[in-house]
Amino acid sequence: MAGRQLPVWGAVLMERQTAGRGRMGRVWQSPPGHIYGALRLPAAPPFDGPGASLALAFFVIESLADRGWELNLKWPNDLIYQGGKAGGILLEARPAGLVAGVGLNLTAPPEGEWRLTREIGAPPPAALPARETPAALWAALVKKIILLYNEQFEGATMADLIPEMEKRLWWRGQPVIVERPASDPPAPAAGPFGGRIEGLGPEGQLRLVNDQGRYQLWSGTVFLAQ
Repeated sequence: MAGRQLPVWGAVLMERQTAGRGRMGRVWQSPPGHIYGALRLPAAPPFDGPGASLALAFFVIESLADRGWELNLKWPNDLIYQGGKAGGILLEARPAGLVAGVGLNLTAPPEGEWRLTREIGAPPPAALPARETPAALWAALVKKIILLYNEQFEGATMADLIPEMEKRLWWRGQPVIVERPASDPPAPAAGPFGGRIEGLGPEGQLRLVNDQGRYQLWSGTVFLAQ
């Protein structure tokens, strides 16, 4: 519904979600007190290609840096604060345009059974130490994102943003395991697939190197190798 009603850069905020979800259909706990926002993105670079969620994650991280919060980007769309996952981004293509769902934990991570369902090698939950209400912080964040785009990055391609994104790339240079990879060249069909993160490709793909060669990943779930 939001995608049909929102203009470009239009935003809404939900107090809570009853059916929140993350990538791969994972459940996203959504109690009150956190940010569950939707933002309509322009159909223009850097949001017009496969790296759109990565690009928005970069804009969110740069905007939150104004508050002294240093975040990192876990490819392709997780927001890392002090070693834990503080938020994430999920894109949906609607008839009226591309809508981004932005989730951010504030004050404290949601409680629940995450310890039982968290995969080995995944970052634990974290939260931003926000003093503002979710509504006030979301309004300020959207305003800053729009200013960054209009004043610094309008017309910038993904390739233009990659050098700055790589500075924020979580686990760069470290060994990781990737589940359900879609890569070029194709990952081996059998056995675990992983390697060391080298950086990002020009369209936002993850560059990985291992004993078999170099790969560019278009999708997959990345875990730190144990």
